[in-house]
Amino acid sequence: MAGQGKRVLSVWFPRLPLDRFRRRNDPRIGGAFAIIARFGNAWRLTHPNDVAIGTGLTPGLPVADARSICPDLLTEPGDPTREAELLRALRRWADRLSPRVALDPPDGLLLDITGCAHLFGGETGMAAHARQGFHDLQIETRMGIADTGKAAWALARYGSDRVGMAPPGGTLECLRPLPVAALGLPTDVVADLRRTGVRTIGQLRAIRSSELLRRFGPEPAQGLDRALGHVPDPITPQVADPVYAACMTLPDPIGLIDDLVRVLERLGDSVCGRLQAVRKGARRYHLTIRCVDTGNHLRTVGFAEPVHDTAALLQQFRHALETLTVEFGADRFRLVADDVEPVQSRQRRFDGFDRGNRGGQSGDDGVDVAEIVSTLGNRLGFDRIRQWLPGDSHLPEREFTSVEAVQCARLPVWKRSPRRRPIRLYTNPECLRMLEPGRPPRTFEWRRRQYEIASAEGPERLASEWWREGVRPPRDYWRIQTTTGLRLWLLTYPGPRRSDWYVAGRFP
Repeated sequence: MAGQGKRVLSVWFPRLPLDRFRRRNDPRIGGAFAIIARFGNAWRLTHPNDVAIGTGLTPGLPVADARSICPDLLTEPGDPTREAELLRALRRWADRLSPRVALDPPDGLLLDITGCAHLFGGETGMAAHARQGFHDLQIETRMGIADTGKAAWALARYGSDRVGMAPPGGTLECLRPLPVAALGLPTDVVADLRRTGVRTIGQLRAIRSSELLRRFGPEPAQGLDRALGHVPDPITPQVADPVYAACMTLPDPIGLIDDLVRVLERLGDSVCGRLQAVRKGARRYHLTIRCVDTGNHLRTVGFAEPVHDTAALLQQFRHALETLTVEFGADRFRLVADDVEPVQSRQRRFDGFDRGNRGGQSGDDGVDVAEIVSTLGNRLGFDRIRQWLPGDSHLPEREFTSVEAVQCARLPVWKRSPRRRPIRLYTNPECLRMLEPGRPPRTFEWRRRQYEIASAEGPERLASEWWREGVRPPRDYWRIQTTTGLRLWLLTYPGPRRSDWYVAGRFP
């Protein structure tokens, strides 16, 4: 048969999104926890953990229904980008098994193991070695070995064993009891086959190809041909992502902060030099320090933009090294660049400052905004450093928004608002007590002090955004100035009945 002698190992990671949190020792994994994803207008479970499954939850269940079954359920939206990064890292690890490793996204690998199995004592030994290696990495696996990639893929995902193995030339017999979905057919084709009583690959194989083509289209026949090796099913290995890292092992331990900085400087020169050669930079750097008495310690710093400068690296790592307790010294150091991205060329201004900071803009006094964000983010956490951005809305609470500063590619450009707005806007308008009625009230009490209005301007009526929040009552805003000079922005809701008044903001 075609492809005789070729052997393929398919590795499936059925819980790759969950394994990513398990590797981080996330405390939520100990209870009911699930990865969710949005399908249409509903959030559904995709990867519940064992505790969640024990309460009766299943993949595909809407989150609302899942919470009614298990009120203690904790969820986290899936992150396809980081899951793809983890899959690529596992692909690099699998290079030790075979020189031909291909990604099988979103959660698998394909390895051409022809001529490699004898190095591990046979295919069974190779599978056991691979399973143990992934287990040490806290990654759950299922595997399949067959003459073709499609057959190995089917055994890994639909086989009854953790390692499904079809002997050479025995692919068809191992595939016969598997469901037709094991051929990777579209969902609608699988549903049509089941309605006609064809549920297994063996039943599908009994139907002539011309009949399959006429009744169900080309997909079933093509899937069978690929699984049985009647048509080429090549494995195309991808080049592994380059790793920008440097390691140093010392004959004698060191512990002084100046010595640690000098070691980091040598590692930084090596890593940053390689990044500069390809015009790339990294947003995160990981430094692993092995102490002779307490083992490995990981220190990580981040940057608001890709960096390949050793001086910037030393500046951010200085605080991280000062918090490290090295009592008996450290003898091994490893620096790794993460989140590598291309670096845009920078043009310097005539006054000596860079024009490339934060998307080509820097502060009015030449201050590097990205450096400030990086320093504060490494001290306080990048999620706490926010950047205000203008919003497109006439409602005061939506005329601006905030995002993590590290996600803001360039400094925002603010335009002068056509509407007069207070310099301070209260998120929750504060209720005032009316002492002398009027529109607005002539005298009122706010924050335990009485005020009398000297002048007022308004009303400015704002209607709700029906396309976002449905129909809500309009609001009236008044700009007032008290006899003491205080200038406030008052809010009320117009209507036939008397309504309350609120302080919505304060003018300078």
